Amino acid sequence: MATPSIAHFGTTLPEEAPPPEVAQIDIAFSGALEATDELLRRFGFELMIRNMYPGVGRQYIYKRGERGDVDYVEKDSFTSYSSWVLAPEADGAPRHGDTIFRLPHRDAAAITAELIAAGLLTPLADGDDRGRRLVVGPDSQTYEITPTLDDPVGNHQVSIWTDPLQLDDIAANYVELFGFEITDKVDFHGIADALVLTRREPPMTVALLVPKAGGRVAPRATDDVFGPVGFSHFRLGAPSKSAVQASPSSREAFPDTGDVSYVHFHHAYLELVECDLG
Repeated sequence: MATPSIAHFGTTLPEEAPPPEVAQIDIAFSGALEATDELLRRFGFELMIRNMYPGVGRQYIYKRGERGDVDYVEKDSFTSYSSWVLAPEADGAPRHGDTIFRLPHRDAAAITAELIAAGLLTPLADGDDRGRRLVVGPDSQTYEITPTLDDPVGNHQVSIWTDPLQLDDIAANYVELFGFEITDKVDFHGIADALVLTRREPPMTVALLVPKAGGRVAPRATDDVFGPVGFSHFRLGAPSKSAVQASPSSREAFPDTGDVSYVHFHHAYLELVECDLG
């Protein structure tokens, strides 16, 4: 069965390697993995898949709802035994490729307040007039929690900090290779201007973020997906996987598995799959 192009988001978490004589699966959750598990379960997720990678880390994939639900989403927690904390830029600037995942919820304000009070989310700013709020989870991932919309296109969104000098070229590549349309330019929580790209099937929104006047985006520190804590990835389908792989804007992250390819596309790290645009 082909891997579907759905709202599937993932983040690298830190974890210490177990002793050689201890099976990975027998190690209890602790630290960021334990806190992230609690966060996701309280947000309505349930564990769906677990994968053990000896000497590398562990993977736990959660889902919220059922496929076909307007706000179905999956979250991948991928622990790395070689991870490290990346020092922030001195001026607090985001880096190219820093990615924000949208998490919709039918009672967004209440669940956000509950999880902040529990110490599982750290607010970055007050919510906006649409009930949306930027927060950071215990996985060092930035989330945009929003009320659930009736349209899955609006529920399934990633927002990516982008080099302003490359904005037009990057947007054009998403249009050409993934079937997006440029649909809007909006303010993003007062911290960025967002060029919004949307696609009806499979439903997805990509918002390319550029700083407000006077701000900057720092270069990406590394492409090592097992390195910095909080390194983000997401799944994205294209009508031709091979066309994306052949693009000068794409480079291989790991060897192709056939159904899923792992590529760096401009500043984003993708689980690349092939899909029908309907």
